[in-house]
Amino acid sequence: MFRSPLLSRRQMLAAGLAASALAASPVLAATLATGFLEYKKPAFEAALKGAKPVLVHVHADWCPTCKRQQVVFNELAKTPEFGKLVAFTVDFDMDAEFKSAYNIRNQSVILVFKGGKEVARSGGVTDKMQIAALIAEAAK
Repeated sequence: MFRSPLLSRRQMLAAGLAASALAASPVLAATLATGFLEYKKPAFEAALKGAKPVLVHVHADWCPTCKRQQVVFNELAKTPEFGKLVAFTVDFDMDAEFKSAYNIRNQSVILVFKGGKEVARSGGVTDKMQIAALIAEAAK
């Protein structure tokens, strides 16, 4: 039986696309920055009622700014200030309800909540010192 190399390549491409789709499923765990929880509404609402401040990173896997922010968060997760808060990652492409509730129009947004209310918001910041200052202010 003759097998066309083109058909074989198509089959490999289809298998590769299927694997990519599976890897890009809503499971955000592989893209979470250190110390961040995947956004789930019940857990987020419980955290807002808790004693610790809440930090939210609105992230998109395709966003270069978000990726730079994630590197900074991974470094800052080792600081004592970071341990004084609860941090969530919101998937910009999947969590439309959160975006609507908090008027989020762009990815790479960082929000801080205290006492259940938003107290700070920053968009597109990748400077480590600025993000550290935001975390330090939240941890007060």
